[in-house]
Amino acid sequence: MTHCNISSPTKARRFNIHPHTWADKLGFTAIELMVTLTITMILIGVAVPTFMRVTAQNQLATSANAFTRALAFARQSAISTNAPVTLCAGSTSGCFSHNNWNWAKGWLAFIDRNHDGALDAGERILQAGQPLGTNVFIAGNAPLKSPVVFMPMGQAERISGAFAAGRLRVCVPAPIENNARDLVLSITGRVRVERVDLHGDCTPP
Repeated sequence: MTHCNISSPTKARRFNIHPHTWADKLGFTAIELMVTLTITMILIGVAVPTFMRVTAQNQLATSANAFTRALAFARQSAISTNAPVTLCAGSTSGCFSHNNWNWAKGWLAFIDRNHDGALDAGERILQAGQPLGTNVFIAGNAPLKSPVVFMPMGQAERISGAFAAGRLRVCVPAPIENNARDLVLSITGRVRVERVDLHGDCTPP
């Protein structure tokens, strides 16, 4: 009897096993995949803190510059209009009360002819600053916890008539070098900026 050795295509396919994984089909092995994921996680761990530090530095610079300009604007406005100009923490509705005094929530500059530190009827608003965000801490020492009145000669006074020389601290609670700026107001009404390193904390001046 003659036996025909006919190979079944189905059997041939059955034993022709190729141990390819899905990773092989994508062009890399499991080890290469793990190495790639590890490198990605390292890069993310470096990039995220760097991004947060850059963001904090930008917030600090923007906020400090805004207040420096506000102080300079109020002083220059008093000189150019030949009238007292008050700068206070407040909104277009007026200065904040003593208990709610917070420069970070906004500020107001207005012509204050009666030198009382309050926005009265008929007194013109010159500038209204917008809130700077929850990540910015702003606090002043005693002379800058109340309205500052700039006089036509440029000097800064309190509503009592005493000189308003003081210090306003702009700070971000972030682990960056020199995380605060002190805006130092002199009796002449001019401002200088000092860098302060509080090691990530924000405390009043």
